[in-house]
Amino acid sequence: MGSNADVRRAVAVIVIIAVLAWLLLPIVRAYSLVSAQHATPATPSGLAVADVTFTERDGTAIRAWLALARPGAPAVVLVHGFKTSRAEMVPWARFLHDAGYNALLFDLRGSGDSGGGTIGLGATEPRDIVEAVQTAGEAFHTDKVAVLGISLGAGAAILAAADDPRIAAVVADSAWTDQDFQLARLGFIDLGPVRLPLPPLGVPAANLMVGADVTKARPLDVIARIAPRPLLLIHSADDGNATTPLAGAQRLYAAAGEPKELWIAPSGGHVGAINSYPDEYRARVLAFLDEALK
Repeated sequence: MGSNADVRRAVAVIVIIAVLAWLLLPIVRAYSLVSAQHATPATPSGLAVADVTFTERDGTAIRAWLALARPGAPAVVLVHGFKTSRAEMVPWARFLHDAGYNALLFDLRGSGDSGGGTIGLGATEPRDIVEAVQTAGEAFHTDKVAVLGISLGAGAAILAAADDPRIAAVVADSAWTDQDFQLARLGFIDLGPVRLPLPPLGVPAANLMVGADVTKARPLDVIARIAPRPLLLIHSADDGNATTPLAGAQRLYAAAGEPKELWIAPSGGHVGAINSYPDEYRARVLAFLDEALK
């Protein structure tokens, strides 16, 4: 008799633990998705930079480098990808600096040396970009400031430019259309051949952690507002990142207003066109900026 009771109690405990795990899993996964990734970026060699800190309107401290070509020259704000840092943008800063453009490289909130406990999935990063644009204009004494972003930074650049007319032009390399794919993954877990639905707690948890509605970060919905400012979209034909398929770039291009350009590199993978076709990449970006910021 006692043995049967013990078994029932053990089964009840297992069931309770399983239910709690099922309830908590989408919250844990949401935390993993938006949690900060802080790491101090190494100062680049061969590129003179000055450290600068600016404060976003919610009080978050944003760390940046200024790469001065010459005072008064047009500037480009460089925006890195998901959970990396401004160090990722050094290759872009080098060729822009060599061509006479000032550059500002900065760590998005929750990344690098900047403050913030979460990545915003595009819901908060545009605010950081807007402050970076203002800082670049003041530091370099110019009102001609473009934004070049890659991956997460590409979509965030589109979102920022849609709302801030001070951004004179946008280069978006490997941009995303929305966060639907990322957020949908919070609603299930694959257990071998079985897909187990999870309670709908992941997205609300992410919104609470980020402090904004991540479902509303949708570059595809606002890209038309960039016009008549120039837009250059860059994508690799073989981009295998599930959040940035080539079809997404084509949809962004179709939704954008004129003037606009789309360069599809034959290969390179996600954010890899600059490595696979370095001369053409630089030539296309510089020709675009020369025309946009003349």
